[in-house]
Amino acid sequence: MTTVKFPEQDISKTMTGRYRMPAEWAPHAAVWLQWPDESMRDYPGYAVKLESAWLEMTRVMHEHVTVRIVVGTEAGRERLQLQFRHFGFDSARIEIMVIPHDDVWARDNGPIFVLDSAGKLAVTSWHFNGWGGRSPSARDSKVAETVATLLGLPLMSAAITAEGGAMEVDGNGTFMATRSSILNANRNPHLDQAGAEKALGDLLGAEHFIWLSGAPPDVCEKLGDCTDYHIDIAARFTPGGAILYCDPLERSDPRHPYLSRHRAELEGAVDAKGKPFDLVALPTPKVYSTGNASIGIQNMTGAAQNPGRFTDASYTNYLVTNGLVVVPVYGCAEDERAKAILAEHFPGRSVVGVPTLSLTEEGGAIHCVTQQQPLVPNS
Repeated sequence: MTTVKFPEQDISKTMTGRYRMPAEWAPHAAVWLQWPDESMRDYPGYAVKLESAWLEMTRVMHEHVTVRIVVGTEAGRERLQLQFRHFGFDSARIEIMVIPHDDVWARDNGPIFVLDSAGKLAVTSWHFNGWGGRSPSARDSKVAETVATLLGLPLMSAAITAEGGAMEVDGNGTFMATRSSILNANRNPHLDQAGAEKALGDLLGAEHFIWLSGAPPDVCEKLGDCTDYHIDIAARFTPGGAILYCDPLERSDPRHPYLSRHRAELEGAVDAKGKPFDLVALPTPKVYSTGNASIGIQNMTGAAQNPGRFTDASYTNYLVTNGLVVVPVYGCAEDERAKAILAEHFPGRSVVGVPTLSLTEEGGAIHCVTQQQPLVPNS
């Protein structure tokens, strides 16, 4: 594999003082979505299958935060405007922008916003390469730059290749990720862990790093994951000092050895100030795809129906935004338990489940397809 090197950048020219990526639970100015389109796949029905989930996410979120939607064409913009009027959505809370893109995974290819010490907003770009060359990325890799231009914000280019779903921050200097999704030859053959930490610290304000193992690429793909085990399907920070992690379940679950290792690696973890975390298990549903848009579900206590290809279903794949936690639900008994745990750790926010079976069949859930834009203080 060819070694990739990125140009060094004098960040002081674009930002003032120290800067950081705020925690997801900090106030948001907007949440971004990239709308599904039939052109994204070489088989019919992709957008039809996904659009109901996008409409529901937009409906739920736009009551709490501005929703900024990326579409590929002007015709797509016009069609969405008609749909939103038909469903009675508040057009003042929705903005639609035409930006060419390859797919729907806004968390991974879209802009990652940071604030400097003066509260100025900037966009960071992380050289999205289709999760290590697995998917087309020529247009997706330019979305962050285009967003920065449209919003009139400075753009900063990272010294590594990474995706937003691979990054979890607490807003106070602590960063969490899996090694397999960042320290991977398919993204960063030129970097060791120390180099990655410097690059992440330079743009996100990370000072203290918690690394989980993840899993090898071939294992991830057997488990329905093309991201090399992003952190958002493994563990998440909360404002109260807990880490919500995917329960390793019973030994028969194919994820058991990897989730058990994550749990062991989280033992004794501390934040940037040396404070230990409470570790709280979230249930982990078994969701199968048969490959023809038919999905089977297995409850922890029940037998699978329509078992087929395993998916990366996870309740940690939620989004926190203003007054709201949007959580994927799969139509199984664990849904309510997961929502109750999230409500306990995000008090004062409504916890709303959005059905994501069709989305999870494609390899993700709510967090994967959303990207928050933090509110500039005093704006």
